[in-house]
Amino acid sequence: MALLPIDLQKEILKRLNVRDLIRSKGVCKLWSSWISDPHFIKVHLNHHYHKDRNKKRIGDRRIIVSKDSIYLTWQFYDGNSNFFTLNDRHLFGSSNGLVCVSPSPTKILVINPSTREVKKVRKPQIPETNSLCWGFGYDSSTDDYKLVLGFKKDENHTCFQVFSLRSNIWKVIGEINYVFASRVGILCKGSLHWLAYDTLSEKDDVILSLRLSDGKFLEVPKPDDVRYQLYNGQHSSMRLGTMEENLCLFGDDIYTHEVWVRKDYNKQQCWEIFGPDHEIKNDVVHSIKLLKHYIPNKRPLCHQIWSGESRLCKNLMFYGTPLYVESLVSPHFHKKPQRKRRASSTIRNPKVKANRYAEALQAIPNACEDVSSGART
Repeated sequence: MALLPIDLQKEILKRLNVRDLIRSKGVCKLWSSWISDPHFIKVHLNHHYHKDRNKKRIGDRRIIVSKDSIYLTWQFYDGNSNFFTLNDRHLFGSSNGLVCVSPSPTKILVINPSTREVKKVRKPQIPETNSLCWGFGYDSSTDDYKLVLGFKKDENHTCFQVFSLRSNIWKVIGEINYVFASRVGILCKGSLHWLAYDTLSEKDDVILSLRLSDGKFLEVPKPDDVRYQLYNGQHSSMRLGTMEENLCLFGDDIYTHEVWVRKDYNKQQCWEIFGPDHEIKNDVVHSIKLLKHYIPNKRPLCHQIWSGESRLCKNLMFYGTPLYVESLVSPHFHKKPQRKRRASSTIRNPKVKANRYAEALQAIPNACEDVSSGART
């Protein structure tokens, strides 16, 4: 690697997965400096995000929370008000490799399961209530990650606060005349989406979106189609989710075979129906196991990918779970980096770092093959 041009070395490194990159940081100070650089972190994130998009047999990569490695079904219903109240551990959202979770009723964490970094979120000052709705996402306009909390102020109003990871402050953004039917917001195209009821009108439930860039609430038109009215009447309730990076609606039961997908946000009516004959790609599902007494860097927070052919899922119920991508993004991204010493391309202590060096080198051939195949195409 030392004989390769610097640009080619970086091109190879960006193709490594997070685990191999963490090992590679121990090879030399020069690599550690590159891998820790915010620009490289963004380049690595974009590469792996689009790498998944270009795979024909994979739909989306998602993440769920489980109490143990095989107890999975409860997370499917975390967006439903009734099931949400029964559980004491929740996943509020995922964006760019950061995952917002609540391992207990009194604790909120933003974690990177790949790097095992953890940030504890300050407890918001709100009245004691079980009627809460949540959401988490990335605001590209301010390069910030935001946690959204809504609580029922009275029978007709929901008050909202937003926590900024950059400023580490909760801020009230206002109250609206809606009561929320779903509890966890679906992140899609820079906005969080919930199912809600307008308390001042006799309309059925609506799709309400919150734009993270400016904190504005908007109603998203539901499908204006006789087929949807019939479909909606056949299901006890509807759920929001994402399909191929688009907002979707589907029935909340195991027999669901049809999905309504919002293709174009610039048009008033742009919903398409995907029936049983539509080819559904396999979703890759990651699972994290939340421990109530998790101690950062001491007691592990389990993170595993369902691997193998039988672990790729086509179940539509996963459409309501957050999208996920492994990344180097830190929940402490807002902190100023410490002053770095001059980078060195040599290994100072070969005896101590020999194992890390060997492990890093084992991952490089596959990355080199990706680079060469990319050059040919």
